[in-house]
Amino acid sequence: MRHMIKSCLQTAHDSSRTSIAIPAIGTGNLRVPANIACWIMFDEVDKFSQNNAATSLKDIRFVVYDKDHPTITVRELY
Repeated sequence: MRHMIKSCLQTAHDSSRTSIAIPAIGTGNLRVPANIACWIMFDEVDKFSQNNAATSLKDIRFVVYDKDHPTITVRELY
């Protein structure tokens, strides 16, 4: 899961994108608990941001399916 997030961020950066929307991944087929998936996503964006201060990426959004109540609830904890 970490690799997927890193890859998305790096690809957007390498393509000089200014924004990216990343779906809440991991909680389906990968069966990562929602709270851990949320933490990993935020952690990877934080690490990317620290390591790429000059990136063109300025708007990074996490997209959560509106019926995915466990993940929406976790979002409220951060």
